[in-house]
Amino acid sequence: MIQKIVTEKSKGNAVIASSVKTKIILKGIAIDKYTPTSPDDVAVMQKLRQIGMEFGVFV
Repeated sequence: MIQKIVTEKSKGNAVIASSVKTKIILKGIAIDKYTPTSPDDVAVMQKLRQIGMEFGVFV
């Protein structure tokens, strides 16, 4: 979910991708803590859906 938000919002621009990652971190998601193999955390997934909606990315 994190990668999808970053990829869709940045559209390949590395500077925007870095900015999006920073905004996600500031909203309370430690993005380095999660990998594709991490167990799903319902609270984090809900927060990421909200962040995605704020960014105009539907996950």
